[in-house]
Amino acid sequence: MRLLTARFSRIAILLSLVMSAPLFSEDIEGDGWRFKSQFGLWFGPVTPVPGSALSNVLSTNIGGGTFIRMNIPSDDWLFETGLSYSYYTSNGPARLHAVPVYGAMNYRLPINLPLTFFAKAGAGATYVSAVPEDKENWHPTALLGLETSFPAGKWVNIGVRLDYYFVYEDYLTPPANVPNYQIANGHLFNFGLMVNFNVFR
Repeated sequence: MRLLTARFSRIAILLSLVMSAPLFSEDIEGDGWRFKSQFGLWFGPVTPVPGSALSNVLSTNIGGGTFIRMNIPSDDWLFETGLSYSYYTSNGPARLHAVPVYGAMNYRLPINLPLTFFAKAGAGATYVSAVPEDKENWHPTALLGLETSFPAGKWVNIGVRLDYYFVYEDYLTPPANVPNYQIANGHLFNFGLMVNFNVFR
């Protein structure tokens, strides 16, 4: 538990440093582009992808997360980094804690509506803790996502996001002392209500 706390502390410090960077940045002018950043939170249902190996064991539950993002020298492309927490239950003793940490590129879709639409893709790692196996580890992870939001004033945006995480576990070696032990990649899906704050514009 202390090791997990220490890891989360390092992640929180890193996110704090990245979030504070815009305060010391200068606007880039000339072509009209300006540095912008957002801090966001989401909360909603999380579930194994239907038909995947985990969906036969685990049930839909609740999760949440946080993220920050900033535009690179383009208003259509933004870099996002974030983390989330998901807790999955079952009808039996099986429980799963998942903490994805990721970096992703967001592309603003050219749709002429009051809503803003993003498609995103990225990669990172997911901390997984399984009960009752009492196994925990970090696994490589890929992310695909969609998002839409609308402005609720100058500083706040409200919307929804859908995230798909592919947690790669096939590289692991099954324990020799456990017969018929199967290792399966994780396919996880999040749907969240989201609020973004325009930290620096």
